[in-house]
Amino acid sequence: MTFRSTSHVADLESALAPSETGASANQLRTGLNRRQLIKRGLGAAAAAKLVSLSGFADSASAAPASHAKRQTLAAQSGTVTLRFMRFSGPIWNFDTIFVDKFMEENPNITVEGEDVIYNEMFNKCLTLGATDQLADVFAGHNIWAPYLAYKGLSLQLDDAAAAGKFTDFDDFFPSVIADARGVGTDGKLYWLPTVVHPGGNAVIIFNMNILNEKGVQAPASKDWTTADFEAIVRAAASPDKGIKGTHVVVWHPLYTQQYTRTWGSDPTKGSEDAWLLSADGKTLQLESPPVKTALEWYHGLAKDGLVATSGERATMEGSGLDPFSAGMLATTAGTVGQVAGYANTVGDRFEMHAVLWPKGPGGYRGSCLSYNTQSVWSKTQHVDESLALANYITGPEPALWSGLEGSLHCMARHSAWFSPDLWAKYPVMEDAALWFESGIDPFPQPWNLRFVEWQDAWNQETTAYFDGEEDWDSMAPRTLAACQGIFDQPRP
Repeated sequence: MTFRSTSHVADLESALAPSETGASANQLRTGLNRRQLIKRGLGAAAAAKLVSLSGFADSASAAPASHAKRQTLAAQSGTVTLRFMRFSGPIWNFDTIFVDKFMEENPNITVEGEDVIYNEMFNKCLTLGATDQLADVFAGHNIWAPYLAYKGLSLQLDDAAAAGKFTDFDDFFPSVIADARGVGTDGKLYWLPTVVHPGGNAVIIFNMNILNEKGVQAPASKDWTTADFEAIVRAAASPDKGIKGTHVVVWHPLYTQQYTRTWGSDPTKGSEDAWLLSADGKTLQLESPPVKTALEWYHGLAKDGLVATSGERATMEGSGLDPFSAGMLATTAGTVGQVAGYANTVGDRFEMHAVLWPKGPGGYRGSCLSYNTQSVWSKTQHVDESLALANYITGPEPALWSGLEGSLHCMARHSAWFSPDLWAKYPVMEDAALWFESGIDPFPQPWNLRFVEWQDAWNQETTAYFDGEEDWDSMAPRTLAACQGIFDQPRP
């Protein structure tokens, strides 16, 4: 497998800091980086708490965060057994690898791992929580972590952070921690972030063998547009030979939100009329002109037979391949972690090239904060040990390993995303890291926390449209009624 390099980022979008629901886009885009956070977001007292890190004793030291060491409980007496619900599958192998290392360093703690299918984790947490059988530590996503916290299943972590129980806490991207204290949490911290990305369609990956055969040039850098993208798709595809032009994830509303934001009017900050879900989390803006234009753009490619359909993708499930890795797509959109993923599945079968997602007609590159989580059960009988485990598996070492050696993105730590080793192995990650720090649009959490219901309804109502089998006038009224009906409900 070969990846071609991209150029260094020259200009960056403006910064943001996710705020409470109902804030405007301008309010959401203030002070993403750590210096801005200390100046404007936390204040000196709170910042001091976050950078004061110590061991797991009751009293915290005042050592600067930059000098913090990884915390262990090896010196404690007695033995403890913890249950850990983790995602199943090889891409999540870092949770197994670093849990094993945690047990080596803490011989008094045994961690019993319970593999859970990704799409079953949310409901399993709800079911086990209702019967007081939830695991001590459990994986999740910021899609449903607020719901579980709102239901009282997650331990509040602010006290532990203030006491210095999390290694290099200020190494976490402030925007992600701000999101974790967002809708449904009353401003409190109930989970630690793990792997994070700036959008489900954050990069476009090219099959250079297909492009070279057709004489099509791939963009040399991040400075390209959706118009350039469409031209490449149409020129490189050969539908009569079974070669489609692209696949963009639009069936999941989280990824669709990032996609439609690309049609924002302001080249620096986008515009809220291009958000699929309104900033206050209460309205599906399906009929907003930029949103419709964005969705119709992809629908046009689908009608012309240039995108991989849901049926084509479904036939390959379980094979270890998808249309792109099977050589059936000239390009594909994906998360930044899919660059590493395809490096493993494609191997040397064809050359690949990756660049950031293009800018839209107004010069804006849409983004959407998305990340996985580790939470501690609010009723665990082993608080200190559970905190120690959650801390260890979200620490600086696994944070980098997941993106550098694993098949996903790095975790939400500045040190990992800005690793020279990561940039050397995957050049597009330098652009992605600088994009991430410069300002990522907030996660689209419904005000009533019913994201999972919205996700299911959106997929069901729009699949035929995105496959090119249904037109706008047929899809839009039905989808709007189904999704808005969810947002109009109270919190569960």
